[in-house]
Amino acid sequence: MSSSNKTQTINGVPINFTLDGPTGAPLITFAHALSLNLRSFDNQIDAFKDQYRVLRLDLRGHGKTDRDGGSFSMEDLADDVVGLWDHIGVEKSHFVGSSLGAMVGLAVALDHADRLSSLTFMASQGALPPERIGVSRANIAAMRASDATAQTTMANEADALMDRLLFDHDESTNPARFTLLRQILGDTTLFGQARAYEAILAMNYDNRLDEIYTPTLVLAGAQDNSTTPERMQMYKDGITGAQMELLQDAGHFPNLEQPNAFNATLKTFLNGLSN
Repeated sequence: MSSSNKTQTINGVPINFTLDGPTGAPLITFAHALSLNLRSFDNQIDAFKDQYRVLRLDLRGHGKTDRDGGSFSMEDLADDVVGLWDHIGVEKSHFVGSSLGAMVGLAVALDHADRLSSLTFMASQGALPPERIGVSRANIAAMRASDATAQTTMANEADALMDRLLFDHDESTNPARFTLLRQILGDTTLFGQARAYEAILAMNYDNRLDEIYTPTLVLAGAQDNSTTPERMQMYKDGITGAQMELLQDAGHFPNLEQPNAFNATLKTFLNGLSN
């Protein structure tokens, strides 16, 4: 897998992205989870680049995109994605979002449905449950009141985050996965995460699911304690015609934890769209 990072200013913001695969092939766009960046989809490039043109991007506040910018909304992130599609000259794309990226996918499906070929909604939700809103607001306030700067990263929080969100906590079973996540989190700033959390808190798509008619795959990690399969069932039930799949032995990052099973499940869904 080899990709070259590119930067394009979209909606006044320099967006970092990679593009692999043959020009003219159907586009598939991967959007990462909260706190991660486009490298979290490294394991998907070789699996899809022969059949698809593969786009990955760093969402605002993550990776190399808009590290020190101001506040943004989920709709801003959706507009960034659509603007990037305009830049590379494509009318429609399959969209695969994880956590934060899947929230962006809902915004695209609601505001730019004509640009979507399909939506894969993974390990995510359309609004924070009430019990998590207060905790999230308190965490954001504590971070902003701390001595963190715009350059302070999540490196010190990496092990705790992985312990909370991964199903398999045994680093010896896959040291490369832990190394990659530490690299990613060591490049994610606390301020970037806080800005994304503020966008999440302002979002409420759960009461608009019946407006979505895009072919949708709801994909959950069977052992995800952050967005449980029971929580994600409402998106399968609420989005017209949605399919749902559980990936076993996976927590909040199924494409990282079970890449082969994830790739096979996504391929089956995408191949079925043309039948």
